[in-house]
Amino acid sequence: MTRLQIIMVLFCCLILGLSGIGVVSARLGISDTAKECGLLEDRREVLLREVQELRGQRSWALRPTVLAEMVRGRLGMSPSAKTIHVSEQEISSRVGGVRGSYSDLQTFGVNFPRGKQP
Repeated sequence: MTRLQIIMVLFCCLILGLSGIGVVSARLGISDTAKECGLLEDRREVLLREVQELRGQRSWALRPTVLAEMVRGRLGMSPSAKTIHVSEQEISSRVGGVRGSYSDLQTFGVNFPRGKQP
């Protein structure tokens, strides 16, 4: 073999060796990344279960029967002695000077009995 052939063979061996080391390094990197992804997926599953549990708790807490049970004895209708009745003329005298129309009174949430609209 000539000197040039020996150099070419050594150069090819060097290239193949470096390529092999590069492949092994890439496989190790992929393996590490896969392990990290597995851990992140496990953590994600735990968090999803916690979120689902919290949604269930919120759904349960917002049910009307549960809310009624929570406020029993604390909220109730006002006694009739504390109810104030306002006549149509009083409303018209107070609000009528500012806006003055029936549609404006409805905008404020005032509902008159049927047939008694201003």
